[in-house]
Amino acid sequence: MTIESLSYEELVSFIEDLLDETGEVALNYFRKTRNLSLKGDNSPVTIADKEIEKLIRSTIQKKFPTHGIVGEEFEDLNNSSKFTWFIDPIDGTRSYIAGKRDFGTLIGLLHGEDLIGGVIDCPALNERWISFSENLTTENGVKVVCRSVENLEDALMATTSSHEFGMKKWRAYQSLEKSVKVTTTGSDCYNYGLLASGYIDLIAERLTAPYDYLPLVKIIEGAGGIITDWEGNKLIDGDRNVYVLAAASKRLHQLALDKLMEST
Repeated sequence: MTIESLSYEELVSFIEDLLDETGEVALNYFRKTRNLSLKGDNSPVTIADKEIEKLIRSTIQKKFPTHGIVGEEFEDLNNSSKFTWFIDPIDGTRSYIAGKRDFGTLIGLLHGEDLIGGVIDCPALNERWISFSENLTTENGVKVVCRSVENLEDALMATTSSHEFGMKKWRAYQSLEKSVKVTTTGSDCYNYGLLASGYIDLIAERLTAPYDYLPLVKIIEGAGGIITDWEGNKLIDGDRNVYVLAAASKRLHQLALDKLMEST
């Protein structure tokens, strides 16, 4: 699909240039300020979050004035086009303010109900995943493919934090965690890039809004993986506080789903 008559190469070039700019903003403030405020849900927000989202919004509006925009920090922009951009300016703000490098900027693009683009950009690590074509995800311009083990007992699983689960979901998660070989915590969106590149097998966690998960869906699916909620349902715009399960293969995804559903 072309977007406003742009070819795939032109669109990716637009995204790359934009991310180069947002990365500079993120790194300009990184480890130089601890000023932050808490939003209504007690999640932190910094000046970098707001500046990055403003930059992304203004750049998109200049290039695609009819497109809608949904972002974490500012009100939705609803325009006449079927195209809607989703923005999480700094995914992993807690990591960012703690001086950790595994934060990232997320951008997703929806056309009607079809997810056609996704980006994970981790500027402090110089790693960038982009997917704007079916069955293609690249890391720093090179195609990546999920690589999966066959069984849960051999799997490496990641979660940002299991402390946000309710008791029922916690029991289900614990059952899955006990079934895998190794679990690592933290890293937010970076985990999904690592899954797309073949280093992680499973991710199980809770994500709060479409700008948190829609970009990740495109990255994972473009690399041949699968990502749903804990009941196996597709993640769609509008869902909030979603329990997400991402896997490097359909087989491993089904085994993990079965384990989660045994305890719910």
